[in-house]
Amino acid sequence: MTSKRERLQQLVREIRLDIEDYQQLRALLRHQRSLLERRDQQALTQHNERVEALCSKLQVRADRRTETLELLGVSADAAGMQRLFQALGPQSRHTMTSLWNHLQQLVKDCQVENEVNGKLLAGQKALLDRVLNAGQGEAQTSDYGALSPT
Repeated sequence: MTSKRERLQQLVREIRLDIEDYQQLRALLRHQRSLLERRDQQALTQHNERVEALCSKLQVRADRRTETLELLGVSADAAGMQRLFQALGPQSRHTMTSLWNHLQQLVKDCQVENEVNGKLLAGQKALLDRVLNAGQGEAQTSDYGALSPT
């Protein structure tokens, strides 16, 4: 049987691991942007596999964190974390709050990076669609600019 203390220690260890992995994810998302800008499809395919593997690892830990919080008797949300922090002694509270805030900021940073990449990709797709649609329109016009009967 796992004690509350051991669960808290596991929670701290996994938050620290999440911090490391979100820092890595942020760097990967920034690199992904450069690959998108260069339109390097082959490198992007390989790179995206790394991003997906890292996100899967982060999701496994988030699921475990949810389970741990519930086993500790708090909800698996921001209010539950705050309740947990309040139940800790001053030193532990400070450490946990600091780690949690750092993790939350990294998550936000990654969301921003991902949104930027998504907008870049959407812009590239819109440009490609315009180019392809313009080519289709030209194929349907005659030498005099009038539409050919279809």
